[in-house]
Amino acid sequence: MALIPTPDASRGILDAIKGSLGLFSDTNKAYGNDKTNPIPIDEYESSMSEEEIIILTSQWKNLYSVYYRDIEKGQKQSRDYWIGKHKNQDSLGTEDIAAIDNLLFESVETFLPIATRANPDPLISADPSNIGQEMAHAIKISLVNWADTVKLRRKLARMTRGWLLNRIGVVKLCWNPITKSIELDVINGRKMIFDRDGYIDEGGHFVGDYIGENKKMTAEKLIEMFPKKRTEISKKAQGKLGTKIDYIEWWYCNTDVFFTMDDVVLGKFKNPHWNYDGKVIDKDPLTDEPVERDIQGTNHLKQMANPYLFLSVFSTGEQPHDDTSLIIQNIPLQDTINRREKQIEDNVRGMNNGIIVSGTAFTEEQAAQAASALRRGMAIRVPNGKVGDSVEFPQRPGLPSDVFGHLRDSRQELRNIFGTAGSSAEGVKSQETVRGKVLVNQMDSSRIGGGVTEYIEQVADSIYNLVVQFMFVYYDDEHFVISAGQVGGTELVTIKNDIFPLLKTLSVTVKEGSLIPKDPLTQRNEAIDLWSANAIDPRTLFKKLDFPDPNEATKQLLLWQMVQKGVLPPQAYIPDFQAPPSPLPQRGVGDQNINTIDASNQPQIPTPTSQEAVGQESKQLLQSVPV
Repeated sequence: MALIPTPDASRGILDAIKGSLGLFSDTNKAYGNDKTNPIPIDEYESSMSEEEIIILTSQWKNLYSVYYRDIEKGQKQSRDYWIGKHKNQDSLGTEDIAAIDNLLFESVETFLPIATRANPDPLISADPSNIGQEMAHAIKISLVNWADTVKLRRKLARMTRGWLLNRIGVVKLCWNPITKSIELDVINGRKMIFDRDGYIDEGGHFVGDYIGENKKMTAEKLIEMFPKKRTEISKKAQGKLGTKIDYIEWWYCNTDVFFTMDDVVLGKFKNPHWNYDGKVIDKDPLTDEPVERDIQGTNHLKQMANPYLFLSVFSTGEQPHDDTSLIIQNIPLQDTINRREKQIEDNVRGMNNGIIVSGTAFTEEQAAQAASALRRGMAIRVPNGKVGDSVEFPQRPGLPSDVFGHLRDSRQELRNIFGTAGSSAEGVKSQETVRGKVLVNQMDSSRIGGGVTEYIEQVADSIYNLVVQFMFVYYDDEHFVISAGQVGGTELVTIKNDIFPLLKTLSVTVKEGSLIPKDPLTQRNEAIDLWSANAIDPRTLFKKLDFPDPNEATKQLLLWQMVQKGVLPPQAYIPDFQAPPSPLPQRGVGDQNINTIDASNQPQIPTPTSQEAVGQESKQLLQSVPV
């Protein structure tokens, strides 16, 4: 079977533009299923002309630059406050602050581990056929393995930090044709260009006509990616191939991807992450003549999508970026904390180092030297007269308690807005009981988990669906995944995209609440309570207690209970166990027959020595174990 060389018949066009998407190789051709019949790259180019693309992208950059001015100011301010570069003396009306109580940094870095404590748990469902169930199981294992390989939890944390600083978090999926793997990158939101009339929907997808990403690449690699534009690239680099050149990757209506360098179009292609419809030629079994027939591309997604996904929480849907952020909301409180700290510092400095000198005893220069000596802890000498008549150490009154109360309230309110009041060291320390510490921690987890974490979970849902779409397009070869099995061993699954057309239904989602933080101490206590009430079985108990091998722990428990019941000897539990000999009682006068035992008068206690007796006793004991 051979493919007609049309752009719609390929397994995907990534081989034609893989270099343009951030990777490059020696070939710049796209092939169908029959690689002896190469399809020219031009067959996969976008139908838009280069002139039209330059006009459009120029308009897009101009429109976005006007919109982005105010957004950029907020992004810079958020980053400055996060790293501790707060307002200067002109803004605060005081001298430069020597030591800043940076509650924003503490709150952000306390917030992130709570919001991204666990990997999102994928749930896969398919049609009830054997193939459907096998593929659902294989995809489940593959997604769990992929999440662990790309460090998904840490990537989600970086995305969330980007959202806090830039009012939008960005991740991007890409296919690596060299390693034949799906990769996930966290993109700096400040590098993005958006359709200013677009917005982020509930699934983390951008709803708008276009998006762009500013990128850098050396001229040498850029020429390898776009050999047809060698002249333009070399001119831009002035012949220095090691020079890094700025270019932009554009996605238009999810169907086309462009690459521009100033007013030069480096490349223009169709969306590579899609299986297109096409035609194939088969031989008629009767006439042995070639017969053309249509084939339909199989995809997981209902419609084309670009590879970017976004985290947005505080949005009204009127613009791409969030209308505000947790950092921006807390900047006034951070300024208040800084002012109160400065007020306290000035008061303490005046109380310890203040001095009033007599003009008849000291010149102006001598007074300055005396004040400087006192600050350094040195003694001063009064030139003439009594010390009390020439020098006075004024005592400033202490600050009222309202100042310290206001400082404490401001710090607490800042943590409350972030949802980290109970998770900070100060918040936990204020609780006198273990239960109180757990409760305040749970309140933080509930606030963050029911708010921001829910949005992160939806982004993770979209990530998993996009990963499966990439499997549909790029898994032409068998991909083997080795994952830990439920019984502590290993499990091998195989995925290849030629099996996907056999599936009638396939649903990929994230287990609801799998990202919501859960307190380990509370989970263990709940498991013990359920076990005490005979509401769970031993294996579930050991799973909730995070035993490394719940099945082995259950087996040992049942074996121990059988030994306790007398059903099995101790050697069944500990093979090298040897019972110590019983001590002989001391024999006294008239006790000649003390050790003589009449077996006929002793009750006969049956011992389960036979296999049948042991099996019967084991069955009875197992039936008594709560299920």
